[in-house]
Formats: sequence, C-alpha cells, structure tokens
Amino acid sequence: LHPRFTTSTMASAPLPFNRILLRSREGLEVFSLPSERDEESNISKRESRKFLYKGTSSFHQILPNGSAAFVQKPEVGIFRVNFGDSAINSDAPFLKDTARVQIMAMSPQGTFVLTWERAQEGETPNLKVWNTETGEFVIGFRQKALKRDSWPYVQWTNNESFAFLLGTNEVRVYPGKFPEQAETRFVDKMRIPDISSLSVPSNAELQGKLLFTAFCPGDKNKPSKAALYEYPAAEKPSGNAPYPPLLSKSLFQAEEINVSWSPKGDAALVKFQTSVDTSGQSYYGSTSLFLMSAQDKDTVAVPLPQDGPVHDVSWMPNPSKPSCFAVAAGKMPSMTSLHSGSDGTASFLFGNAHRNTIAWAPHGRFLCLAGFGNLAGGMTFWDRNKLKQIPPANPVTASCTVGYGWSPDSRLVFVSTTSPRMNVDNGVHIYRYNGDKMTNLPWDNNDYVPNKLLQAEFVPAKSTVYPDRPQSPHLKDTNTASAGAGSAPAASKSGGRYVPPSQRNKAGRGGSSLADRMRAEREGGSVAAGKVKGKPKVTGATGKVVVGMAPVEQKSKSALRREKAKKKKEEEAARLALEEKVLAEAKAAEAAAQPAQAVDPAKRAKKINKILRQIDELKQKDHTALNDDQKKKIESEASLREELAKLGI
Repeated sequence: LHPRFTTSTMASAPLPFNRILLRSREGLEVFSLPSERDEESNISKRESRKFLYKGTSSFHQILPNGSAAFVQKPEVGIFRVNFGDSAINSDAPFLKDTARVQIMAMSPQGTFVLTWERAQEGETPNLKVWNTETGEFVIGFRQKALKRDSWPYVQWTNNESFAFLLGTNEVRVYPGKFPEQAETRFVDKMRIPDISSLSVPSNAELQGKLLFTAFCPGDKNKPSKAALYEYPAAEKPSGNAPYPPLLSKSLFQAEEINVSWSPKGDAALVKFQTSVDTSGQSYYGSTSLFLMSAQDKDTVAVPLPQDGPVHDVSWMPNPSKPSCFAVAAGKMPSMTSLHSGSDGTASFLFGNAHRNTIAWAPHGRFLCLAGFGNLAGGMTFWDRNKLKQIPPANPVTASCTVGYGWSPDSRLVFVSTTSPRMNVDNGVHIYRYNGDKMTNLPWDNNDYVPNKLLQAEFVPAKSTVYPDRPQSPHLKDTNTASAGAGSAPAASKSGGRYVPPSQRNKAGRGGSSLADRMRAEREGGSVAAGKVKGKPKVTGATGKVVVGMAPVEQKSKSALRREKAKKKKEEEAARLALEEKVLAEAKAAEAAAQPAQAVDPAKRAKKINKILRQIDELKQKDHTALNDDQKKKIESEASLREELAKLGI
C-alpha cells in the first residue's frame, strides 16, 4: 500500500466516495457512489434532479484532479462547471469566443485546454491554448484542416515541461508552460518528412529521455512507416537532415496506426491497420502489432497465440509493477493473452471467448475482458496478481454497451448505453470488481430513456487518493456461498435430458441438439485459461516469423480438415486424368489395328469437283488479295485433277 494508506490510517479515515458524471440532453449531473457493499443500502435517490449545468451540450472534458469539467454549449461557448455542493458556476462562457469550437483536449496536469475551430479568413489562429484556472487565451496556431487521426495537434509531456506541435513535415518543441512573453517561440524543431500523426506518452511517468512516435503514410511506390524517436537526440542532425529515429517499421498499404504507451513511457505498442487483407481472410482488412522499446535494437512483432485481427491491446497501468500488456486477437471466439513488456512473449492465456475489449483497473490488479460493440456484451473479471478469474454469482452480460470504465479506486465498473450511438434503452449500470451488479443507484435510468443520455464517465482522482486493495474477504465468501447454493439444487435434479458422463460440466458442450453440435464444431479448437507452456507460436498478425526464433507449426482442426479434403480432391483428379489417358491410348491402338476402310469413289469425286469449282472462282479474283490458304488451294489443283483422273469418273 501507499505510505499514506496504512491499515490504521484507512480504519480511522474513510476513503472518499467515487463520483460519476452523467451528461444528458437536460444537463450535467454528478453522483457519489460508495464502493463498499455495506454502504450500498444507504444510497437514496434524490427527490428532484440537481443539475450543475442545464441545457444541451456537444462534448466535455474533466480536469485530471476531478475538480471541474469544461462543457461546450452549441453556438454559445465553453463553460467551466465546478463540482461540489458549494460550487458556484457562471451563466457566461468561461472561455471567450469559443462558440465555434468543434473539439477539445486537456493537458496531462490540467493546466491548459486545447481547442480547434474552423479556420476563418486571414491569419487568425484557430488552434488555441487556454489557461484552465483563469480562462485566458495563452497561445494560438494556424491549423486549416482537422484530421481525427492527427488530433491533438499539441501534446504535452506528463510533467508539462515540453509541448510538441505537429506541423507539415516537422515537429516543433515549445516550453510546456508557455511563458508569458510578447511572442512565445519554439525552442527546437525536428524535421520528419511526410509526418501525419504524432504520439507523446502524456500519461507516462518519464524516466530519462523522452520518447515519441511518428507515422508517415506511404503511397503505391513507398511503404508507410512508423518510427520511435527520443528527445533530445544523441546526435543532433545537421542542416536540413531528417531527425534520426531509434527504431522504425515499414508496411505497404498501412493507412493508420494506434499507439499505446507503457506506464513508464519506455516502450510503445504500435498497431498497424490496413484496409485490404492480402490473404483474403477478412473483409475489414488486416492488423499487425509491433513492440518498440528503447532497450531493443530491433522492432519486435508481438507473438500472438491465435492468428487473426487484433481487437484490442492495453498496458497494465501500474508503473510500480513489472511491465506487461494484454492482447485480444484472432477470429471469434478470440484469444486474450498476457504478454511481457520487455520482449512481448505471452506468459498467460485467458482462454477463448467472444471478447474484443480489455479494461484494466487503475491500480493494475483487476482486469475486465468484455465483448462490446457487435458482440453480446459478456464480461469476465480477473485478478492479475493471482492470474485467476473472479467468479461472479451470476453470468455478467451488458448488452448494447457504448461506454465503459473503472472507478479511481479500482472497485467499480460502469457500462453505459448512450445516444446517438444507441437511441433506445439509454442508461448507466454499475458492477463491482467481481461482476456483481449494484441494484441500488442514486439515479433513475428511466430519466434517460429512450435517447436522452449523451455520455457517462467516472470523475478522475489523483493516484495517491486510493490505495491498491485486494479482494474483500466477505465478497470471496459470498461468491463461494453463491456457487455452493447454485450447485446443490443442480445435484438434486432428477429430470432433464441425459448427458454422457464424459460431456458433463463442459458449459453447454455436452448437448446433442443441432445448436450444441454446431457450437462444438465451431469452437472445437478453443483453449482454456492457463499459463503458456513451452515456446509460444512466434507469428504476428502478418504471419512473419520473428528473427532468431523458430516457429512452431500449430494448425487448427478445421485447417487440417481443409488440407485433408484438398489432398483427397487432388488425388481424385490425378486418378481421373490417368484413366482418361489410358482410355485414349487404347482407342488409338484399336483404330491403328483396324484395316483402312475403302473410300467410295463417287463421293470422293463429288468432293474433288466441288473444290475445283472453288479454285476456278479464286482464279478470277485479284491474286494479291488472296490469303495464304486460298493460294495453297490453287496450288493443289494439279494434284486434285490427277486424283480425279485415276478415279475414272
């Protein structure tokens, strides 16, 4: 535990409640949520709704310390909404002349807010930096077009000592605090030709030099490239030379990348996304995952236990623990695996399931694996320290989920259904870290149906506020008792269909119905959770083998069946071809052995006379206009007349 949170301290000073923000069409509301089960019964719904901000809004950003939120009101401006019972909020926009702002971002420490609006005529800046305490305009830049893949165009380091501005073929470095001068100038410039996006580890606690990545898209003659850089460089380039990278990776047809930084900021996971899958296995293109680290000399293709697209990747967020990350990849049911942050090798498999989302608790102890989006919404919870699943009292399914997230104390998870993504059944539900659903909530989800809820998220808190706590003993007992209570009636049941002993307790795979048999055939190669034994399969999403490591051939049952059927088809085709060849040779031999049949002289003479008439017609034509076949026919006249004379007709 953190020194501030010893056992006696926590016993004498209760931890503050979590807070969750709900932004709807009516306004902005903040509710307090206790994380302890014993305190849930004390929750009471408000008699009337209390809005910190009334009216519709386009988007919002919460300060990292959780003291206030910045909300954009369409065609009016950006307001600062302070939290707390005694907070006083103004009816006038906090940031002046921000009615046209379309997107907003916050600096890591919450000192500045970055906004972008459509450029107007002239040299008026449309990319602006504002002070979050005073609301004053700090500095502005000119950015004509907005590309979502390139946002934010200004990125700060975690301690806000530097600010990086993405430009055309270059990156400019500014003092992170933007000192109040008549004109704040950049302190350094890095030339990176064709750069389209930049990623700085803004949420990482830097140790040593700063690392950042850049992506340069390619064309039909040049591959796309992602590179890892350090600032400042060991050797500064001279003149107009490009800034030297530490590592780089190039791929043809790669259109964009997603970068995920380790909590220490010393390594980055780079996921390439292509729109075309050259193997023809996916209509949605292909993905490739690579690990770039300052300690490595080469870019490493992350070895995936199951081939297929990379659905999600996420680092364990606690920098005080050994670095690791989780990857959900492969065709459904996908495989989620835990990998080492140093070399990318898989150390634990969470098993096959319909999952495409990975959500770590802030302290890195608990992990939620879910299937959101186009999947049914199943959720499982794991204890990372024990590498065991936390069994819920009932299966957890959160269908139609749009938003999700952990509370700052790592004890609660929210799932939300919001508009405009889903215009029915809007609302927010809360689950504990073991999958139990909170039934007593301080808000009424009926207030947000059918399509009134726009966004929900937990209000952040400083990392020193909440300690890292293990599972509560009474929750363990509850889960055990629930499992025992659920198994006792099942054992006493005498009715139901017969299941063979070898197929019992296999989660629905012992059935003889068509659905059960189809499910068993489809998921026949599923792997249960467990530690990785031996050398894992060292192939990335592109199928390329990592240099220096021998691949292990592992084919699925369906692949083996297809290979067997293909081989059988080839053998059958070869057999038929051989039979046809033998039959043709036999017919040719039989025809050669039979004596030549006598030709009818009358028929032959009739045919020769017909050809001679054609020759007479050809002679009447221009000789230069005849083709080769017609000329040969004329040359054969003498032989034909000789043959006709021999026939004597």
